[in-house]
Amino acid sequence: MTVYITQEVIGRNFLPARDYGKLVALLPANAQVVFSADPTLHKLTSELHNFDDEDFLLLSGDPIIMGLALVVALDANNGKAKCLKWDKHERTYYVVEIDRFKKGEDLDD
Repeated sequence: MTVYITQEVIGRNFLPARDYGKLVALLPANAQVVFSADPTLHKLTSELHNFDDEDFLLLSGDPIIMGLALVVALDANNGKAKCLKWDKHERTYYVVEIDRFKKGEDLDD
């Protein structure tokens, strides 16, 4: 099990996420998507090519990087990904499961 941290954030403590697996930062804190997403997309695709049901994404940093990482993880794992969401009141992570192809409840009801 691996927890892929999308981007390091200076001063943020990600250690509680170790309960879910080995921590791996995908991009350093100073990484930015400015004029082209291609280099970042290539790096994320390379790092997440083995993403599977046992792994987690911890979305942090640049919103574009977070979005790209989620897209790449979903592509690598047949439309499925698990993300860790920090609850500042409980001071713990919760798992949010995403299944892109599963038919969910109709939000219009």
